Amino acid sequence: MKEIIERIAEETKQAFLSCGLDAEYANVSLSNRPDLCDYQCNGALALAKKEHQAPLAIAESVAEHLQSASLFSKVEAVRPGFINMTVSPDFLSEYLNEMCGDTRLGVEPTDNAETIILDYGGPNVAKPLHVGHLRSAIIGDSIKRTLRFLGHTVISDVHLGDWGLQMGLIITELEERKPDLCYFDDSYMGEYPA
Repeated sequence: MKEIIERIAEETKQAFLSCGLDAEYANVSLSNRPDLCDYQCNGALALAKKEHQAPLAIAESVAEHLQSASLFSKVEAVRPGFINMTVSPDFLSEYLNEMCGDTRLGVEPTDNAETIILDYGGPNVAKPLHVGHLRSAIIGDSIKRTLRFLGHTVISDVHLGDWGLQMGLIITELEERKPDLCYFDDSYMGEYPA
């Protein structure tokens, strides 16, 4: 399923071609002014010198072709030569319904799957367990599931953090209570008990 921006780019390229202009300049991007429009095309600015026309004139001719497209509720050319496009609610509704009907919700699997190792932390056993310990586990598992849905092979590990101190305390306590164990004899050369 094509993304919205891909569909808008195709429509914009057709409008450039219909105006006899080079479709290479029909690049569409998210608007950097979302208060004015959803998407924009700045190709008329770059094309003006090549075509020996004012950028606004080029933008107006392309915008005129785009206004008939069902994708948009509003298309306008503004100074110095921007083409501002606002997506139609009807198109957006159809697009979302199409996504709902797709078993993968419109997400295409990756073309170059990789093996990704993901290590995300579990609780720190040196501290009392609390709800904050769930955060890294939930985020890590969400990343793992997203990557697998995209088609990657994910090797994941949840580790318990900071348990070295506890093991050290237990060993020290054992050494104090049972100093005669062979584990604490530096000169012991035999096999350790099972």
